[in-house]
Amino acid sequence: MEVKPGSRLVRRIAVVGAGITGLSVAYFFKKNGDSVTLFEALRSVGGKIGSIYCEGLELDLGPITISENEKIRQLALELGLEIMEASNASSIRYIYSGKKLHRVGPMLIASSLLSFGGKMSMLKAPLMAAAREDESVAAYTSRRFGSQAYQRLFNPMMNGIYAGNSELIHARSVLKKRGPRKIISFKGGVAALANGLANKLGDSIKLNTPINDIRQLDGFDEIHLTTPAYVTANLIKELSEPLKSIHYSSLSQIFCEVMPGVKKFEGFGFLVPSEEKLSLLGAVCVSNIFASKASEGKSLFVLFCGGDRPYPFTPSVDSAVKEFNSILQPAVTKVLHVQEYKNGIPQFYVGHEKIIDQIRQFEKANPRIKIAGNYLTGVAVGDCL
Repeated sequence: MEVKPGSRLVRRIAVVGAGITGLSVAYFFKKNGDSVTLFEALRSVGGKIGSIYCEGLELDLGPITISENEKIRQLALELGLEIMEASNASSIRYIYSGKKLHRVGPMLIASSLLSFGGKMSMLKAPLMAAAREDESVAAYTSRRFGSQAYQRLFNPMMNGIYAGNSELIHARSVLKKRGPRKIISFKGGVAALANGLANKLGDSIKLNTPINDIRQLDGFDEIHLTTPAYVTANLIKELSEPLKSIHYSSLSQIFCEVMPGVKKFEGFGFLVPSEEKLSLLGAVCVSNIFASKASEGKSLFVLFCGGDRPYPFTPSVDSAVKEFNSILQPAVTKVLHVQEYKNGIPQFYVGHEKIIDQIRQFEKANPRIKIAGNYLTGVAVGDCL
């Protein structure tokens, strides 16, 4: 540690991985007065977060919206970012089931999504026990809310957040109670958050600098590993097995301009249950939520394709576009960009809590090393900060 005259001890902090977690960790320590070096193997920051422009449309790669919380509000203020609040359309959401879009919301009991029997099963939920220690989302929600509510409500919800297999995802890890939050973005796209953090860090960031052996960081007082689980596994042999066991789902984002058709889609978007056996997981109408992301008169959608299924299935981008056209029946859908994520989203399978316990035990035994990332805290941007 270095000591500046008349000041506190200045710690030398190494952060590995310049995704949103690594950027925010490095920013926190630098703001605190520590000496920080952020190592990134790639030539750019942000991880899976990015924003590109195409034919007058702003395309956000990775997360396309952010759920606002106090951390994000404070960070936006410190970075000088302009927050864009979502329109009222963000409260209008649908689930595609039985060849029909069903509107869902607080008054689910009035929705056509569930049959009378399905609604009656949901009313019994308060009488049922909470999720058990090793219970999957499928098992827990089927037991508590009924099988129809699982298939048509909770399953598509998991598809929308994790692109994952609900029969394997751990209920207690992902079904967390949260109050309503504003949906926001930033002027300049979601990437403005990563770029704003990078600008504050300046030459503390070392791009094109992979860390292949943790011994490369012997000169630092603290080491914060924020890389994906499968990368961190290669740096810490004691945790190699549990970290490599964390599965990541693969998916594609398909950015489309929808030309004017017979009727305009109203609302945020829709999700697709696995029981429909479509390549399409869901779609979001970005131009309905943030009008400034599209030129006047243009309609911008993001389709989600792929994910893990509880049955053998090989999704395709072409099939997803055709399915989308069939559901909304637009006049013309023009594909602008396809972004593929081979290891896109970490899955919180049953048994995940035991992996977290192993990681925390390792940190106790090795207090100089800290481990962070979306496979520990959650996949939303706010969870990663």
